[in-house]
Amino acid sequence: MLFLKDKLLFFSVFLFWEFFLISFLLIYPKGEEFFFLDPFHNAYFDIFFKMITFLGDWPAYLIAFCYFFPKYKLKGILLVCALSILVPLSSHLTKSYFKHPRPGLYFKNKMEFQELHHIEGVKLHEGLSSFPSGHTLSAFAVFSLLAFFTRNKWLLTLSFLMIAIGVGISRIYLLQHFVEDVLFGAFLGVLLALIIYFFSALIILPGAQSFQGKG
Repeated sequence: MLFLKDKLLFFSVFLFWEFFLISFLLIYPKGEEFFFLDPFHNAYFDIFFKMITFLGDWPAYLIAFCYFFPKYKLKGILLVCALSILVPLSSHLTKSYFKHPRPGLYFKNKMEFQELHHIEGVKLHEGLSSFPSGHTLSAFAVFSLLAFFTRNKWLLTLSFLMIAIGVGISRIYLLQHFVEDVLFGAFLGVLLALIIYFFSALIILPGAQSFQGKG
């Protein structure tokens, strides 16, 4: 299939990322990821991850709009609308169903967690909305879809994926989510991107296999 052949690098790196997270879950106990990353905290990483985490929020949809609208006009807006509806809806439904505690709530009375490096200006959420990571889901949905619409530009495709991975890491670095939250958020995000991509090939942008050449 042309699509899979063209996106072999994307899916190879993505599957490696998911396999790495699964391996971490199988080897280490819940919450160990925070203690693993704690020695790497410094002022530069604090600023970087505080900034990149916002690419799992509304700025991601603005980037998608700037990417799709010049090429596909109204149909590009429909793609962004599909993302902005399906991603928050999926995040809300899964979070409401699982109701997993955030790290701040899970370790609320654990002194060792309180002694971890806390980034200035970042408020730790303590609700039951940990699984999956909404920022990770959003980043992987948006930037995966951008990657799917990019053909014969492997560096740009890989860059989109690395941005999404960076958002996922930031959610752990900022003590907002567990590894499993990021793992499933990434999986669900790519799944939604695939659904939107192939839906657009059938209805929104018929002949999608041919327009890939425009990427």
